[in-house]
Amino acid sequence: MKKLRSFLATLGAIGLASGLSTAYAQEWVEMTPVTPQQEIRQVSSDHRGNAQSPPQVVESPSVQAPPVQPFHSPMPQPYETVLPYSPTPGYAAEVKEKSFDDLIRDLEKLNSQYADLKKEIAKKSDKADPKKGFTAPKFGGRIFMDSVNVANVDQDGQNYGTGSNYTGFREARLTATGTAYDFLDYKLEIGFENWNGNRGSAGFKDMFLGIKNVPILEYVRIGNQYVEDAGSETCNGTTNYTFMEPPSPSGNQFTSRRIGITSRHLFAQDRGRLFLGFYDATNVSDIHRAVKDSQGFTLNGRLTFAPMYQQDGRCLFLFGGYYNYTDPGSNTLQTKVSPGGWGDLGLDFIDSGGFYASSYQKVGGEAVFQNGGFCVQGEFFLQHYEDAYRAGYLAENNDKDAYGGFVMVRQFLTRGDYRKYSKDGACWGAPVVRCPFMTYKRGTFNCIQGPGAWELAGYYGYYNNDDFVGGAGDTSRWGQDHELGLALNWYWNPQTKWCFNYIHQISDWDYQNTNGYKTSSDILGVSCRINF
Repeated sequence: MKKLRSFLATLGAIGLASGLSTAYAQEWVEMTPVTPQQEIRQVSSDHRGNAQSPPQVVESPSVQAPPVQPFHSPMPQPYETVLPYSPTPGYAAEVKEKSFDDLIRDLEKLNSQYADLKKEIAKKSDKADPKKGFTAPKFGGRIFMDSVNVANVDQDGQNYGTGSNYTGFREARLTATGTAYDFLDYKLEIGFENWNGNRGSAGFKDMFLGIKNVPILEYVRIGNQYVEDAGSETCNGTTNYTFMEPPSPSGNQFTSRRIGITSRHLFAQDRGRLFLGFYDATNVSDIHRAVKDSQGFTLNGRLTFAPMYQQDGRCLFLFGGYYNYTDPGSNTLQTKVSPGGWGDLGLDFIDSGGFYASSYQKVGGEAVFQNGGFCVQGEFFLQHYEDAYRAGYLAENNDKDAYGGFVMVRQFLTRGDYRKYSKDGACWGAPVVRCPFMTYKRGTFNCIQGPGAWELAGYYGYYNNDDFVGGAGDTSRWGQDHELGLALNWYWNPQTKWCFNYIHQISDWDYQNTNGYKTSSDILGVSCRINF
């Protein structure tokens, strides 16, 4: 009996297991079979470079794909296969390991961007504070070191003098400029040239206050200024002379500093410029103020127009004229020629000597043409003295005239370099140096970069003061002067310049009713000039 019950229990367990197996097997067979080719997810080639783009699904028309979950789902959906990500060739090039030279270039680029950003911040900080008004001044200056040597003076010249050489500072100055309240500017300049043997002395140079946006007058300056406004070359100031000094004889007739008020007005899209000035007639180049009972006055006007002006004067055609009227008061006048503009050499063979006149007038004209590195320009002038006299020698009520001018040609030997022209000042500005010889960029160890800018220039100058013929005992020297000048300028950068000058002078002059002299001289000059 026990054996029968064991047999039946075993048989029941086997039947139950068979039923369960049959049920599960039936459920497995009824499930839809998986067809991978119909439900594979593929990443389109358009999205391979964009990691945020969702994959595209390629569906079979006969089988409905399961719903697609958002791309950012952390778990993959069932029955889907995502192709592996493959970066595009451009991306692979970007993540390629850079060489040391590439890193250096990237560092220099970042340094340049950082410097530009500092400049922008400085500009914003320089804006006028409504409470304070004046911005922080900008300091600068210049140092000019000259050496001038008389190479030859012919026999006739020795009857008057052989000249003298000199070496020293042409200029040594400190300057402060700034603005205030968006309509004022100022300049304070102190010179330490030690002229007239005043060792250790200093004097005012440009010292003025400028006012902008004045009705009709536009821009007005008041103070100690460099005058007269008389030609593009002579108005440059020493910073931008082509030669070491202005071409003689025009430079010798240039009026020195005066105290006064001037106005500058631009018109015709800044191509035209009108300048007017009213000054005291006393020269204050070496003194701080003029103290005289009869100081006199000077009126100066200049009008220029540039029908062609492009790229800061790279292509330029300009013409103009100027006029000067002076009541000298008790001041003495003098007209002379110093070879090359160097007045310290003792070679002023043409010299009227000091004299008095009731009035003095000067009229002149100019023309400039520049095309890239080539430029030709000329200036001429006529001086008229009314009632000129020197007690005992020149008779009173005797008018005297003198006239002269120059023509100058210059050419940059280095390609792409030229001289800028300032429409505000109607004068030459700093040169464009495409490949500087040396730069002063902080952090650059290899300063020598290129040839710099090389400029070759030459001029012919003429002057005549035959009207100043005198009698026995007269100390004046009258006649005609001819000069040929040659210059080679080497610009290391716009702030540093080396000048090499050669001047040949030929004079035909008379003295105290003699038979006259024919004199020639040769002069060599070298200068190093730095502006900062």
